[in-house]
Amino acid sequence: MNTTILKIPEEIVEYIISFTCDRRGYNMAHYNQRKRLDKDRMYRIITEIKHFDSLGYSISWLKPSFEQQLNYSLFIKSLKLGKARIFYHTGCYNGDWHEDAEKKLMERQERRLRAILNR
Repeated sequence: MNTTILKIPEEIVEYIISFTCDRRGYNMAHYNQRKRLDKDRMYRIITEIKHFDSLGYSISWLKPSFEQQLNYSLFIKSLKLGKARIFYHTGCYNGDWHEDAEKKLMERQERRLRAILNR
């Protein structure tokens, strides 16, 4: 059996590889895996941004409130232990309860909007 091996120019090989890898060196499989792992975190960030936008406040309102400043030492302690936890020492929310309530409100509003638009 006679087989021939084609010599493809290096530029073409690099061009083909560029479809599977981006400039940072990640291939699409790794990128999609990281994207799946970060989905919950990104959803939380997007929800907080939407909540902040709905409040109509300026950036100066992102400074910690007195209640949030009390949680700062808990956050630092969790960092020193090597297990960083969210204690809401900055941002829009005062605690888990506040984030959960806003998330439920946003979901209700989105469902209502979808229902109105689908009529």
